[in-house]
Amino acid sequence: MPLTVNKENTDMNSIITSGITPAMIPGIRKAIEICEEYAAENCLICVDEVERLCQSNDWKDVTKHELAAIHRHQSNLCTRIADHLRAPIGEGDAA
Repeated sequence: MPLTVNKENTDMNSIITSGITPAMIPGIRKAIEICEEYAAENCLICVDEVERLCQSNDWKDVTKHELAAIHRHQSNLCTRIADHLRAPIGEGDAA
């Protein structure tokens, strides 16, 4: 079940009633930071792999595109996790 947040009611009381205590917020922010770093690293690995494929004849063989696709999906997944973590604490575009 996806998390939903009422944009007009993101004060501390609504955060607490959603099951998140003020003590949890720094940990959630750190988790968001880690997810964003992991997403950025995976995106760079994907770009490097695509560049490597383009510089060789491997780009012709679709079976060799798997590594780039895996890292791109991991990057997207981490970005989505960070967005889901932002929503309940009322930060970012996800709030």
